[in-house]
Order: sequence, then C-alpha cells, then structure tokens
Amino acid sequence: MTNITEASRILATAFTAHTLIDPLPADIAPDSFDAAYDIQDATLKRTGARQAGWKIAVATRAAQEKIKSPGPLIGPLLDGRILKDGAKLTTNDLHFPNIEAEIAVVMASTPPSGTTPDSILDHIKSVHLAIEIADRRYYEKQNPVQTLADLNSTGYFVLGQEIENWRDMGFIGGTVTTKSDGEILATNSDPKAWPEIFNGLAYLVNFLAKRSTVLKPGDVITTGACATPTISPHGKIEAIFDGLGTVTAEIEKV
Repeated sequence: MTNITEASRILATAFTAHTLIDPLPADIAPDSFDAAYDIQDATLKRTGARQAGWKIAVATRAAQEKIKSPGPLIGPLLDGRILKDGAKLTTNDLHFPNIEAEIAVVMASTPPSGTTPDSILDHIKSVHLAIEIADRRYYEKQNPVQTLADLNSTGYFVLGQEIENWRDMGFIGGTVTTKSDGEILATNSDPKAWPEIFNGLAYLVNFLAKRSTVLKPGDVITTGACATPTISPHGKIEAIFDGLGTVTAEIEKV
C-alpha cells in the first residue's frame, strides 16, 4: 500500500542531501500515477523548494500509450534552477544529467479551466528555445510511476532565446540536435516526434484544475523533448534547432 508520508520523506531527504537511493520499497511505493502525484506534492513541500513553473514529460501520444498514461506526466520546475543561456554547472550539481532539447513558454496570465489548445495562446507571454537537464535521485532508472514520485526527475533548466512570430507555429518541425563537446547525443527531423506543444499546455491547465492549482503569470513551462533525451555526464551542451537558433550550457567535471 502506498505510504505518502514515508515515501515523500525518503525522496525529499535524497533531494535536499543530494544523495542517491534505491527504489522506494514495495510496501510504500506509489501503485498508480495518482498516488505518485500525491507523493510528488508531499516531497516538494518537504524540500522547502519554491516552484517557478512546470515540466511536461512523456509528451507524445505514442509515449503515453506505451506507459498507459491518459496524458503527459507533470512535474515542477524550481526557483533557482531556471538558468540563462550559457549557464555553467558542475558534476557536483547533478547525478545523471539527461539532456533534452525543448520548447518552453512563459505565461502572461492564468488560463481558466476548460482551456483549449487554441484559447491558451492568448495567455502566453513568450515562447523560447530551451534545454532541460533532467536528473534523478535513484541509483538506477525506474518505471514511470516511481519516476513521477521523484519530482518527475526535475533537475535544472536553461531558458534560451525567444522565438519570434511563434503564433504562426511555423517553428514546429525542424531538425533538432543535441550535442556534448561537439559529439551528437540525439537528432530528430520528424515533426511527428515533436511534443504537441499547445495541446500539452491545455492538458496541463486542466490537470492542475483537478488538483486545485492554476498556472500563474511568469510561470515557465517546458513542453517535452524534441529529440531523444540522452545522458551526458559533463561537457559543453548544445541544443541546436535548425533555422531557429542554439541554446548552450556547460557541465564542468570536478
């Protein structure tokens, strides 16, 4: 049976102490996505971290069907961990940095419950190129439910340049490549493999409404990987969006 109190204590301790743990024991681990969200909420509260936005993971329908999820998986972006283009981190900051080229939005206003992919456009302030550097607190990669409980693998986030004329959606579908020290980590030239960005945002709004939460002006939301997430222990990280620009970060080995 899920034990929210004990599971969140273990995960929050691992997060704040920057240590690694084994999977949550079967007698306290989440047994459903709903239970994992309850643990996630309790874990975030225990850490004392301030939330500054949201991350959307498992953002394509094919990926959702594979794990039998009704929609994307949601987690927090944290204050102090949303960084500028060219940000520098070290290997002391991360355990398993998972590099993801993403599209992020900054909210201008609070969308109401019932928002659609079309109506949410009027609540967006700006759209940006970005890199998510996801991370986990487990020694080994876990199933989606355990991962979701672990703050949905939140780590650091690099908010890059603003995309002009994003409302015409012409930016969707170009080739996206991630690199570490010049070596290709992943590349994607299939627009069908991109996240459904505005559908994902609408899903997030209505998901939060069910949990008595809303998006706020200034919230940063990252909408899912545009190329396969790939672990890179250190190096100069690049997310290259052909025709749009490049976002960079550095993970220094110490």
